[in-house]
Parts: sequence; C-alpha cells; structure tokens
Amino acid sequence: MKSQKTTLDHTGERMVPEKADNATFWEHIHRYRFATQFVNKKSVIDIACGEGYGTAALQRAGASNIIGVDISEETCSHARRKYGVDARVGDAMKIPLADKSVDVVISFETIEHVPDPARFLDECVRVLKKNGIAVISTPNASVYFEGTGSNPFHCSEMKENEFLDLLKSRFEICTLFSQRPRDAVWWSPRGLAADHWFMDNFRGGGRITRGMRSIFCSHLKDRNMDKFRNKPIETILERDKTLSALFNPYAIRPRRINDETPWYFIAVVSSPK
Repeated sequence: MKSQKTTLDHTGERMVPEKADNATFWEHIHRYRFATQFVNKKSVIDIACGEGYGTAALQRAGASNIIGVDISEETCSHARRKYGVDARVGDAMKIPLADKSVDVVISFETIEHVPDPARFLDECVRVLKKNGIAVISTPNASVYFEGTGSNPFHCSEMKENEFLDLLKSRFEICTLFSQRPRDAVWWSPRGLAADHWFMDNFRGGGRITRGMRSIFCSHLKDRNMDKFRNKPIETILERDKTLSALFNPYAIRPRRINDETPWYFIAVVSSPK
C-alpha cells in the first residue's frame, strides 16, 4: 500500500509550514492569528485554505462550524487527513456554498490569484449573511514587486485605492490594516518594525533598532523556527506581548496612511450591500 505524504510539496503557491521561508511562514501565521478574534461561535469559510493549518487553528479558536475551500483536490485531501478539517474542492470565483450561509469569510492571499477580483468579492457577498464579516489580505502592488519580482501565481495584484474601491462598492463598513512596513516616517513607531527607518541613516542607528528587534522578537530567529513550524496551530493561537508586537514586522496593525508604506494590506469588511 502506497504511503501518504505528510507534507505537501513546496511550490511557492501555498504556504507549507515545514518548508516555507521564515518571512512567508510568519506572515501567514500572523494573518490567521489576527483572524481568530472574529470567529468565536461563528460559521466560517476559509477560502484558499491550502495546507489546512489555518482552518484548523480557526476551528480551535472557537468557530462553531468551519469549511476550508481550495481548488486543489490533493491539497484538500491533505488538509482533511492531517488536521481533520472539512476541506472541499472549489473555485474562489464560484464558492461551493449556498447564499447567505456563513457569518465570516476568511481569505488570505487569494484575491491576487484570481483573474476576476470583482467576481470573487461578489461571491463573498453572496455567501455571507446579512451582518457578515470578511477578512481579506493582499499584497501592496505599489511596492510588492520590489521585494519579490514577478510572482507567477499572481494575476490581479492591486494598489491600495484599487483594493479599497472594490471593497467599498460591496460592503458598508471597511477597515484597513497593514502588515510588514517597508518604510515609515521618522516620527512613527511603525519604524521600529520597518525594513527602512530614519535611524538607518545614523552610524549604529540601524544596529540599535535591529538589536532591540532581536531581543523582543527572538522567536523570529532561524534557530528557533523548528518548534514553531512543527506546531503551526499552537503558534497561531499564541498572543504577542506588547513590546514584541511593537517590534514585530509581521504583526497586523491599523493602517496609518501617512506613517508607513506596507508590503501587505488586510481588510476587515462587514455588512454586505
């Protein structure tokens, strides 16, 4: 009898906890950590659930019912086998659920993968109940290519105004958050977690900032990674300490338009029109 793989192949299309680079791992962990606050006693769908660790964490966080959806049968089968979650094959532009059937839609790094983002959001509206909530992330197209170059799996990267226009035309309430500041103005505390800050211009300044980040976010270091990679659900369900969150580039914070340029946006939208 052929043995089942315990780890998905790492192609770069989906985050595989055991194999992803450190930045990708922590980006996804913190997105799901952020989402846990919205799911308690709610019916939830996790669109593009991938490997399944996030769906399982949201279930553990108190979701009354959760369904993961991914376009790959192999991936869904892996998620069911490894985590025991309800993972179903489906297209993000044709979500396999009835109208007004869930309280919360979770969709991380999905919208940039679909050829028609508007249709995808229409599907999110369709499956959400009257006062439903959606939590959606996407890269900031204004800067994303600087860090990664072209991504062969992306076909609909958006700038901030494009992302917001699509969301606001479909939801009454839209709150934007940010993740991984590329840079920040000199007066902003976001600089403590940014790739580039004014302190970098002073001799030893950047070293001081990086040293403090190393102290307060020691868990992000390479030598600590295995224990987190092997327990992604438990890692998602942990909480950052205050100082750790201040220095942690992966922590999600309310968007501050004049203070920072982030690599990623996370929108929390509600009350579908």
